[in-house]
Amino acid sequence: MSLVYITHHDENIVGCEHDFEKAQGPRESIFVYKNPVVERAAKYARKLRERLNEEDKKLSVILQADGTRVLTEAKKSAHRTMGCAHTPIDPPCAYLRKSQGIKWRRENTHKCPKMPPMPPLPTPGSGGKKTTMVPNFIKRNRMCAGKTIPCPPPPRYVDTPVGARHDLLNSGLVPQFICRKDFGKVPIYLKKTKRMLADMNAVCAKEQARLLELCRGIKGFTRASVQSSGPPQVPGMRVMEQAERNEILEGLRLSLTEMTKQYQSMSLLIDSIAKRQRKSKLESDLRQVEQDILLIDTTPIIYVSEY
Repeated sequence: MSLVYITHHDENIVGCEHDFEKAQGPRESIFVYKNPVVERAAKYARKLRERLNEEDKKLSVILQADGTRVLTEAKKSAHRTMGCAHTPIDPPCAYLRKSQGIKWRRENTHKCPKMPPMPPLPTPGSGGKKTTMVPNFIKRNRMCAGKTIPCPPPPRYVDTPVGARHDLLNSGLVPQFICRKDFGKVPIYLKKTKRMLADMNAVCAKEQARLLELCRGIKGFTRASVQSSGPPQVPGMRVMEQAERNEILEGLRLSLTEMTKQYQSMSLLIDSIAKRQRKSKLESDLRQVEQDILLIDTTPIIYVSEY
């Protein structure tokens, strides 16, 4: 625990904020008090510390009988001892008693000098320099509390003879939402969603029309016109030939036959997850191959990209 003593009595809080603004920069203390006793003590302690550091760095020198000196690695201090030869022991009556330990007390030799009386503070209406005193917040709070409009209690209703009360708002007993301006109208977010879906459908319709024009030709295209004058030419695409069509159909039928054999050779008891997954995969593959064969058989003209 440290003790603090006030040794400088040169503080004046009147107009300190005004002085700080006027200074516009870091201020230095005008009153500098130097105690000569403290300075001498600090100087003596600094010299003693330097001398002890030098002695600690010195090594021990042993003088032998023949006059030679031996420099050892041990360090020896000339001012230190091993302590008392006989350790003083406290008397028996000093044990197990309170307030018998070592007591430390700081010596207080400072005396406060006599300072001139402080100047009186100017009154608020005298027109003098504006003071930076803290306002009377108790009086201000009392005035604000007196002028505050009390908050009215919310409307409630009682529904039991005992007097159980509930809030009338959000209870359904009074019209609340019917008085709103947007009551019974389509919300704005739904209008935005419908408009966005309509725009997307228009874009999809345009893209489908463009693809239909590329793949199927112009409007009024029929099978009879194809047989008579041939299919229309589309830039970047060619019509699949009959030999290529037959080769693809043959490969699809072979794949259908192999997958049918694998499906029929499966065990009747499907008791594991792996068997169940294998069966569902074979069924989906068979369905896809059948759809491809049907598409190639029923479509007279098939366009293939040249890229």
